[in-house]
Amino acid sequence: MAKWLAITLFAMICFMVILLGLGYLLSENEKSTAVLKDQLAQQTQLSQKKTHQRQNLSGYSKAEAAADAAPKQTNAEIMQTFEMTLINNLTCVTLTQCQVVTVKFKNINCKLASNVIGASQLKKIATNTITMDNCPIVTPNSQLACQQNICSLVSRAD
Repeated sequence: MAKWLAITLFAMICFMVILLGLGYLLSENEKSTAVLKDQLAQQTQLSQKKTHQRQNLSGYSKAEAAADAAPKQTNAEIMQTFEMTLINNLTCVTLTQCQVVTVKFKNINCKLASNVIGASQLKKIATNTITMDNCPIVTPNSQLACQQNICSLVSRAD
């Protein structure tokens, strides 16, 4: 009887060792598979980004060609854009946010006050084809000011 008990115990121990070995192999396989999945996901994401960038570049060149083919703005539209840009970009908190901008029209150059953002936007507007009737009067002793949170050119008292 002890002989059969020893054989059964030996068989059970061997069976448990085999099961533990298979479990270990399975867990190692799962770890390596997870690493490979992550690498594959990164490669897929990278290829999608490249494809997306290519599409953006081709879309950009198409948009640029469409913009070139678009009809030019009329003088009234340019003037409206100019006025809206100037009005929307007068706000300031400190004087450092204000700049004097020289806007060149067909017949005259106007000096205006605007914030930094407005100054860069005003430089991009093609006002050199528009005839301007009058500009604000700016004296040589005028200086830039941020009064009541609005950029302006004011005459200084000497």
